[in-house]
Amino acid sequence: MNSLYTLGVRQTNSIQADLDRLRNGETSAALLGQVSASLAAMNRTVDDYDSMAKREIITAKQEKAMMRVQKFRTDYAELRGQFERMKADHENAARAELLSASSSSTIPMSAGPGDARRRYMAVSSPSSSDISESPFRGPTPLPGSSLREDHALHEHTFIHNTEARLDEFIAQGRAVLDDLVDQRNVLKGTQKRLLDAANTLGLSRDVIGWIERRTTQDMYIFFAGAIFTFFCFFLIWRYLG
Repeated sequence: MNSLYTLGVRQTNSIQADLDRLRNGETSAALLGQVSASLAAMNRTVDDYDSMAKREIITAKQEKAMMRVQKFRTDYAELRGQFERMKADHENAARAELLSASSSSTIPMSAGPGDARRRYMAVSSPSSSDISESPFRGPTPLPGSSLREDHALHEHTFIHNTEARLDEFIAQGRAVLDDLVDQRNVLKGTQKRLLDAANTLGLSRDVIGWIERRTTQDMYIFFAGAIFTFFCFFLIWRYLG
């Protein structure tokens, strides 16, 4: 359970750092996907920690764990709200930029055919400063290069999310192993106490049996002594009386 708490604290700090990057203006698709995956992983970690806290046997540890769970849920809600607001602001800004770009590229209806032709020639024909006379000029970027970049970006995001999931599974496995070790120690302590109680009960039974045997022997000695005393009294009364 301590490993899950450490994992939750580390995830909280990582998400806060990513949100600071978003707040500073770094609004890439990879960072947005990373923050979304980190929030989902933190939610699963909090749920696992909550279920383990409810199974805690010691009351003091259970209360402490439940307080930590409440703190984690509050932090998760706050971080989730910040991410949603930043994501909405980013989408609104991108939509506004797209609308402004589309409105600026639209040709006015009132313009004559000569104005439209000149605008088209001005946009389509490159200026003399853009044309390089060097034969070593680099090739023009292909339209599919952006698709390749997007594919590489999505692949990088997928690999990062996969690594995060593997780290979470490893942490959960370690937490389960730690819990099994703790339960084994508890069972060993319980077994030791039961053996001590059994030994104590066995010793008590031996003592009780020894006392009963001694009581029986004392009773036989008492009756034998009483009979011998009455016999002596009879002899004294018979021959000396």
